[in-house]
Amino acid sequence: MEKLKKSKSLKKSKETALVVKLIKTQRKQKEVNRVLKLKHEILLKSEVSYLEYIEMRSELERLNTLKETFMRRLEKLKQLAK
Repeated sequence: MEKLKKSKSLKKSKETALVVKLIKTQRKQKEVNRVLKLKHEILLKSEVSYLEYIEMRSELERLNTLKETFMRRLEKLKQLAK
């Protein structure tokens, strides 16, 4: 009986940790999406110098990579949660 309780509590703690990771990853992904949207708006609405444009473009590439990484991580976590 005691072994069963430990097993259940271990499973519950793993599920809780998984949910926490999922929530944190979703929060990070939302923030990356927000920053990406802002950067795109800045590029579209304002006239920036070529140097600023190059810097923003490299930053956008980095943010897009981060976005894809978070998407993959979320998919993995969702599969583990099932």
